[in-house]
Amino acid sequence: MTTPLRDAIYAVRKARLGLERRRLDYGRETRERAERLADVLPASAAELRAYEQEYDDLEWFHESYADRVAEIHEAGVATDTTHWRDGVTLYVVCRALAVETVVETGVLFGSFDAHILAALSENGGGTLYAVDLPGGPPGPFEYGHLIPDRCRDHWELREGDAREVLPELLETVGPVDLFLHDSDHRLPHMRFEYETALAHLTPGGVLASHDVRLSRLFDRFTEANGLRSCVVCDTGIGRLPSSSARPDSSRS
Repeated sequence: MTTPLRDAIYAVRKARLGLERRRLDYGRETRERAERLADVLPASAAELRAYEQEYDDLEWFHESYADRVAEIHEAGVATDTTHWRDGVTLYVVCRALAVETVVETGVLFGSFDAHILAALSENGGGTLYAVDLPGGPPGPFEYGHLIPDRCRDHWELREGDAREVLPELLETVGPVDLFLHDSDHRLPHMRFEYETALAHLTPGGVLASHDVRLSRLFDRFTEANGLRSCVVCDTGIGRLPSSSARPDSSRS
């Protein structure tokens, strides 16, 4: 399929996603987060709701995050960054699994990064390795602007094309407890990242992906590869079995 045709299909899917988001009951999605995640994670809904409450009470995080969001608004630049409700989902997952090694693609202002790093801080340590193209977000900001200062020592940014950077990075830092896709959402690239990451996930590790409602790829991929999965708001969470047996990542 030619690139112009792929781009056109992707544009149509983005438009459809915009319509779906206007119809989606995000309040209900958020209220059901703990129950949905409990079907995937080794934690009860009550335990997961406790992590949601912990997040709500994380004063040091919210003060820093709100200040940095305000700086973006005051600069008058685009604020096309991940909504905090999806960040909370990743916070809860990281706390429930006590993750230590996380790899993410797609940074921009760093909303997901900030939430994951807050969870790592509460876990007592760990590292988030982030990948994005050379450059940075709009305005006078660097990648990861939303990340609180107290978390930055646990964050490593690699700038470059994920197709070139990601395989070597995963080989170097693996096994990985959590992989998050939030970069190019066109199907060939999503499939590449899913397949590349899956081989480096630890047993019981999580493959997460943002904007999964753009297509059925995440649902098809997790089902074909034996991952229990759910979708909360705009984020898909798929978890490998805890046994040492690994799925065939060639299926999708």
